[in-house]
Amino acid sequence: MATTRFNGASATYTDSGSTAIFTDVGITSFSLEGGSRAEIDVTTSTSARRQSVAGFVSPRTLSLGLLLDDPTVAELDTMLGECSNGTLVIKAGVDCAAVSQILSLSVYLMSYSITAQLDGVFEVSCEFMVKE
Repeated sequence: MATTRFNGASATYTDSGSTAIFTDVGITSFSLEGGSRAEIDVTTSTSARRQSVAGFVSPRTLSLGLLLDDPTVAELDTMLGECSNGTLVIKAGVDCAAVSQILSLSVYLMSYSITAQLDGVFEVSCEFMVKE
């Protein structure tokens, strides 16, 4: 079984016009939420016990952590202001081999936040929603 390693992982984001907002940026964290289903209660007065059915699956979301050198705040604002989706590509090493693409998704930037501490660096957290 192949082992994907986070060290060396990078991200590239292009807008709807295929203009690169940031390219091969080293990332500090990554999380992909696969979505979840709502539980719909269909119990009636004639039911012997509670009955439920699964609802629609929620959109997948992706969180990405990176340092604030690339992208800049202006680029993040541009991404957030876009009405159309962009493309996010994640690359990582597999079995200590050269870095290769492991994920390419059409996404919308939903939010970002910037944090910093004394003797630290500016860190950016981006929240994306996957276009389904």
